[in-house]
Amino acid sequence: MPTTVAFFNANNFFLRYKWGQGYPGDASGKSYYSSPKWGFLPLYTAGTFVPYNETQTRLLASSLGMEDGTLPDVALFCEVESLLALRAFNENYLGGHYREALLIDSRDFRQIDVGVLSNRPILSAKSHVDDRDEKGGLVFSRDCLEVELDLEDGYRLVVFVNHLKSKFVDRKNKTAAQIKAATRKSNERRKSQAEAVKRIVKSRFAGSAFNSELFMVVGDLNDQPYSPWVKPLVRDAGLYDVMRELPEEERWTYWWKSKNRVSQIDYLLLSPALKRLIQDFGVVPRIERRGIGFKSVLSDGQPGPRKTNFYVTEDDSDPAKIDFRFERFDGVTQRSHASDHCPVFLEIP
Repeated sequence: MPTTVAFFNANNFFLRYKWGQGYPGDASGKSYYSSPKWGFLPLYTAGTFVPYNETQTRLLASSLGMEDGTLPDVALFCEVESLLALRAFNENYLGGHYREALLIDSRDFRQIDVGVLSNRPILSAKSHVDDRDEKGGLVFSRDCLEVELDLEDGYRLVVFVNHLKSKFVDRKNKTAAQIKAATRKSNERRKSQAEAVKRIVKSRFAGSAFNSELFMVVGDLNDQPYSPWVKPLVRDAGLYDVMRELPEEERWTYWWKSKNRVSQIDYLLLSPALKRLIQDFGVVPRIERRGIGFKSVLSDGQPGPRKTNFYVTEDDSDPAKIDFRFERFDGVTQRSHASDHCPVFLEIP
């Protein structure tokens, strides 16, 4: 039986809480709070947790649908606040489709984590949130979450779910030299994380296992395929970027609204055995773009801009022009969208 895996950056998926006056599970009802401005998280019951943005959440759910109207067997995420958020999304917006959910809190100050919803049994999981480098610093902003899945018929798949350091640099009240230094530091952090993921994968699948076992590295790597900062993982680790099964101009997964730029920064990197499997069966990935927003409504009533610029590299001097007037889901507007990223689907035969 084939298994469909999807990866999706859910773009700041948070819950809002209907604050309680007592702490959860207080059977006596006598728990104390010192100010009406403060309270406690409520019990995990129906109606006590709601998404921060309901319109976005409905569009997230629409974007996860496959061409036949079903949901993928395994959905891998980044930018999810908590396991509660993941469960609430599944229960309230996906019809309780998934039997298993997994998310381990990271140290990210925005509280955006990587997580898993699965209808394939989760056999084991290992977190790397506390991994440290040779100087004692934390390696990952979020996690490199190792999850082993049972694909039935004796097959197993290991996924490494990642969200590497972004390119964002706070430019407020900074000199040009300070911005340049901060940018370099951000890039070096991303590169060190890419190198760490490579080491983790090579350690898990040492020797002949690297070529014979089924595994994949997925995630938002926050950089283009030809960037030197993700090169250790994307080009030097012996993994296959499955987006290469598509024409180059169809590989973009992310839209930068303020710059009107699209790029590929989301990845499914396959082990050699998994590459052989999907190529033997002629499988190509699918990218769902109907949840992407747009900047304006033009005089003909259609989304604008008409074209967007596809940057293959950060400093691409001649970016390709891509048609940006594709179909959107109902509810996508200038202000409302599923995410600034597109989910990527891959069927494993």
